[in-house]
Amino acid sequence: MSLPNTVEVVISGRKFNIKTDKDPEYVKKLAQRLETMVEKIKAGNSRVTFDKALVVACFYLLDENEALKNQIKELGEEIKRLEEGAKLLITTSQKIAP
Repeated sequence: MSLPNTVEVVISGRKFNIKTDKDPEYVKKLAQRLETMVEKIKAGNSRVTFDKALVVACFYLLDENEALKNQIKELGEEIKRLEEGAKLLITTSQKIAP
């Protein structure tokens, strides 16, 4: 798979060249979000290095990702329950209606 775009981003003063097939503006937006997270983590403790702040930010993002996956799964299960309830309601109403 060829990655057509190389997007330069800056996080905490460090330049990174990201090879991607995503829209460059989207990649820059992600980098800005990561930059904000890293800077907040570093601001909370002046002894935190960039590398440590980056790892902590990754854990925050992974946690958020897992929580969203669980939420999607739960919503899918809720949709199935609602569909089953709707089918039962339709079946019952058809039996009652002349």
